[in-house]
Amino acid sequence: MTYRDDKIDNEDLAYGQTPWGCASTRKRLDSESMMLLRANLSEPLNRADSWPTLRELLRGKGFDMKRREGRLRLVDLQSRVEICTFGLLGHPRAELEKRFGEPMQAH
Repeated sequence: MTYRDDKIDNEDLAYGQTPWGCASTRKRLDSESMMLLRANLSEPLNRADSWPTLRELLRGKGFDMKRREGRLRLVDLQSRVEICTFGLLGHPRAELEKRFGEPMQAH
């Protein structure tokens, strides 16, 4: 790969559209999208044993997490769009705090 090709790949990554970009224009994902998201994130959410492990597993799937207004929100890594709360994924913040200890620190 040439330097130019690498630069194009990075530009594509920075400006590319993800399937989750629509979450910023809707109040909630449609049921099919939510089902696919839950299925995709089930393994990391169930396997994680700490906040750092959860963050690492989510990043491997293209997501991150963010605390805002007392809620833990799933964020698309590429677009930085807040997709939904972890409660909508079936893993409320309070449940995760019981599993992992102190609340995740804001970043």
